[in-house]
Amino acid sequence: MQIATLIEQVSAHNGWNMALAGIIIVFSCLVILALAISRIHKILEFIENRDQLRLNIRQFFMGREKEKQVASLLTPSLELEAARYKRLTPFLGESFSLKGLIRFAEGRGITNPPPEKMVRQFLEVGLLKKEVRNLFTWEESAAK
Repeated sequence: MQIATLIEQVSAHNGWNMALAGIIIVFSCLVILALAISRIHKILEFIENRDQLRLNIRQFFMGREKEKQVASLLTPSLELEAARYKRLTPFLGESFSLKGLIRFAEGRGITNPPPEKMVRQFLEVGLLKKEVRNLFTWEESAAK
């Protein structure tokens, strides 16, 4: 057969399009393989630390859930009281004991509502978080 006849047959049966599609598929796969090989260290690190990643994701979403919970339980009056008590804590330090906060509030004349009740509500809502032993700090989302 002559070459001209072969070329005509290839053209008649979409051979050029199939050849081009094959070339594109092969080179695309080679590019993907090269990228995967160049990032294999990141992929292995991801696989090794998947438990830590899962824990971080869980904490991230639990934190969001906790913020929603705080927002739903936080009434305007409780928010005002939290701001009032938060202004007292710089005198106690960044981490403070609940007894110290209650005594300091009573010493400043805050008796209505009782400081014990307010501190208990702050804990229930999540405005106060426990740091170490019996020391607490204000949650980041607490009233400013």
